[in-house]
Amino acid sequence: MAFAPITEASAVARFPELAQLAALRTAGWRFRPLADDRGGLLCIAGCRCHRLHTDALYVFDRFHVVGVRLLEGDGGGVVWLRDGSDLTEIVRDLIALPAPGEPGAPNLVMRPNALWLP
Repeated sequence: MAFAPITEASAVARFPELAQLAALRTAGWRFRPLADDRGGLLCIAGCRCHRLHTDALYVFDRFHVVGVRLLEGDGGGVVWLRDGSDLTEIVRDLIALPAPGEPGAPNLVMRPNALWLP
């Protein structure tokens, strides 16, 4: 399904927190809309891939945002996850994460349980 385009300026004027996504895009992040089974917009998904990890952001609506860091390779998986309502805060925390192997970088893989949903 094609979504009607709007300008970045009009989107940021209506929802100032979207300036965070524009800044990420300028920093090399790629974004795309994800649709549900009926073709409606489910969320905007963004990611930035590195050699050893991928950082991703899912914006479901103005009050539901998920940030995640995934380690690549065998034994990899989710090492950082933040689910909340403040896009600015989640983006700030996500981009502040040290790269894998650097001091303070998350490295413990979260194992999903029966109730965990990505």
